[in-house]
Amino acid sequence: MTENEARRYIEDLFRMVSTTSILVIDSKGVLHRLNCPFRVYAVVDVPPEIKEGNHYLVDAVRLSIDIKDVFIIKGKGYYIWGFLILLE
Repeated sequence: MTENEARRYIEDLFRMVSTTSILVIDSKGVLHRLNCPFRVYAVVDVPPEIKEGNHYLVDAVRLSIDIKDVFIIKGKGYYIWGFLILLE
């Protein structure tokens, strides 16, 4: 993806979502907007702060420079692949 394509992708994305919410499709195919803070479950350890099996609150959602989603938890960024989103 070129830099211009990445820039357009981000602009289009932020027309639908923001850094304070995320869109999630549940197991029944229903679309939900989760506003921050929302709860996630850690599926891996990210030493020293994140422990597998614990629940955390996501304060914000960001994109990394390489256009990967990042959850901001307690002021630090973590790739989303390390977590399951909890629909409550």
